[in-house]
Amino acid sequence: MRKCLRCDEVMVEDYMLKTENLTAVASVVLAKGGGIFSSNTKGKVKAAVCPKCGEISIFFDELNKIK
Repeated sequence: MRKCLRCDEVMVEDYMLKTENLTAVASVVLAKGGGIFSSNTKGKVKAAVCPKCGEISIFFDELNKIK
């Protein structure tokens, strides 16, 4: 459970970040080394949104993969 840093409301965590253009849609992922074409992907970057003030929190929830 994430709480908003601005208003202390419980945030909704069921969101993912996506990049979009006219030809493709891709999720934003966390990777280490190797640049843009790295195959060392650790997982997806996620987002939580505060239903009260609209604050967005970006986080990575698979910490066991980077420790």
